[in-house]
Amino acid sequence: MHFSRAWRYLAVLVVAVALTLTVVAVLSLPRAYLLMATTTSTRDTGLLPPLLREFTDDTGIEVRYLAVGTGQALDAGRRGDVDVVMVHAPRLEDGFMRTGDGLCRDMIMYNRFVVVGPETDPAGVANATSAIDALSRIYENRSLFFSRADASGTNTKELDLWSAAGLDVSTFEPSWYKKTTQGMGATLTIANNQNPAGYTLSDDGTWYALEVSLQYLRLLYHTDEGILRNQYSVIPVNATAHPGVLSGKAVEFAKWLVSPRGQGLIAAYRVHGHAIFTPDFTPGDPQECR
Repeated sequence: MHFSRAWRYLAVLVVAVALTLTVVAVLSLPRAYLLMATTTSTRDTGLLPPLLREFTDDTGIEVRYLAVGTGQALDAGRRGDVDVVMVHAPRLEDGFMRTGDGLCRDMIMYNRFVVVGPETDPAGVANATSAIDALSRIYENRSLFFSRADASGTNTKELDLWSAAGLDVSTFEPSWYKKTTQGMGATLTIANNQNPAGYTLSDDGTWYALEVSLQYLRLLYHTDEGILRNQYSVIPVNATAHPGVLSGKAVEFAKWLVSPRGQGLIAAYRVHGHAIFTPDFTPGDPQECR
């Protein structure tokens, strides 16, 4: 009886050890998928799922992503937590490249920033002569304005516009200048659901994707001003600075995005009849991924 029980205990122990060794072996296998930090606008426009699905079909490489503000995405790259970033704040990206955190950078597409707000338009933004004038009118009227306040590319552009207007957001009263610390889709929803609705700066792609659900907001200022161009880039993280990142697969992803295949898919993507992004890769940039 005791001999049989001992064998049963031994058998259980052998199985447990075998399972442990199997788990350790699996966890020690090289990671096959790419990790990407990207912006909320690439997610909220709906572009990412079909684009990444096509990339996986073409290459066999899976991409898993986290959608956050550009500042947070670049921070993830600086920590080596991700293999690649897809972001839209050139000034912040320049710093990322200067410190050696980025291996290379390809410009892949752009859309434009727009000012949206309530149909009543108490600040008269629809009559603005420039983007700076649009925000100046909101300030002068102290109209309700929602800032993402999340160090995103959109938030960076917003702060640049206030500064160009000679205004310091640190002096703005919280009674009208509200910080959401949310992504673009969430901020649009918050601005829409206020009573009365408020203004915000958005990229036009996310606006067009969500417009049908934002019944109290209207697109009020949208021009081809160079200052409103919203440039997106893809940057593989530098494996020399961050050992362990899959820079080879990240470069393959970047090169696919700027290939005729990737650029064509970006150009063809539409929501409610609107082209959401315009592909704009131009070879020859010194930072180009090769």
